[in-house]
Amino acid sequence: MTRSSVPALGKLIVAPRPLFDYRNMFLLTDEDLLAGPILDCPGGGSPFAAQVRARGGKAVSVDPLYGPRAVVEARIAKELARVHEWLTSGPIGLDWDYHGSADAMLRAFEVSADLFLADYAEGSPHYVPAALPTLPFADGEFRLTLSSHLLFTYPQFVSFDQHVDYLLEMVRVTSGEVRVCPIADPAGVPYPRLQDVRTALAEHGVATELREAKSAYSKGGDDMLACRRDSETQAP
Repeated sequence: MTRSSVPALGKLIVAPRPLFDYRNMFLLTDEDLLAGPILDCPGGGSPFAAQVRARGGKAVSVDPLYGPRAVVEARIAKELARVHEWLTSGPIGLDWDYHGSADAMLRAFEVSADLFLADYAEGSPHYVPAALPTLPFADGEFRLTLSSHLLFTYPQFVSFDQHVDYLLEMVRVTSGEVRVCPIADPAGVPYPRLQDVRTALAEHGVATELREAKSAYSKGGDDMLACRRDSETQAP
């Protein structure tokens, strides 16, 4: 079989990716985790922000998922079941050198979901219910914004214009960098209009850089895009 640009999961998934994954995807150091407020966008069922706060840092998760606890808990359970079904089907394209095995990947997600639910509370300032392209935060409120497995991962659900708008909004609320990973779909196929996105961002005064991440959910999906407001240009 050949790799397809159609995600094997078929639709967006709310995944509870743990702190170690974030470290690898976004090349995060201990200093990064403690240097200032971090936005996880979208946070989904990840315990990342909770784990950062447990270490003395500041972090906020934003996602349209956040609402009544019973609804959130049911959604996480449903998504874990969907991941389990997907993994048992033998999906192609996953990087098992990174994951280890389907069982190891699933166990990591299950533990992460437990950590997330242990911290989650409806109405908490740490869990903000909102969605791109409109975030309820002030300009430059966060030092660092992280975004995984939304942009570039599901090109059939996120249009080119939405990619640009979403990135510009994350840049707006970030004084430092916006880091996005991966820039390929679940089969490892790179987003075909990445250079067009970077050109559009440059026209809005946003500089971009590609970096090699230490995480690869799929073969070929090990790049990260870093975005930062160019200080020599004016905001759009």
